[in-house]
Amino acid sequence: MNSSYNENFAKLFLRLFVGFLFLMHGYAKLKYGTSFIESTLAEKNITQYLVYGVYIGEVIAPIFLIIGYYTRFFASLIIVTIIFAIYLVHPTEVFSTSEHGGLALEIQYFYIFSSLLIMLIGPGKYSIDQN
Repeated sequence: MNSSYNENFAKLFLRLFVGFLFLMHGYAKLKYGTSFIESTLAEKNITQYLVYGVYIGEVIAPIFLIIGYYTRFFASLIIVTIIFAIYLVHPTEVFSTSEHGGLALEIQYFYIFSSLLIMLIGPGKYSIDQN
């Protein structure tokens, strides 16, 4: 096997992995609603219309990331979604550790840096973008 073949499969698996895991966050919002987010927006005096951004960032973006369409754009949208979620829900935990010693926001950092990696390396051959 050549390295290009392995590289393209690695890009595919990374997109599938990050996209599927993040899509599960969106699925939860579709199934259980966004009342928590709406109340958090209200507490911070932010317009309630931004709640629709959750569906774009947690449902639409991961789907397009999975299929590899406008991959870099939707990876950046996931980053913006996570940063906004940190601002809304976890602003005091940015550098905090959990009771087990890891970073309190390690899953959020995982999504940010995995999406950043996808932006940098591109979608790979097995995508609609193919670049």
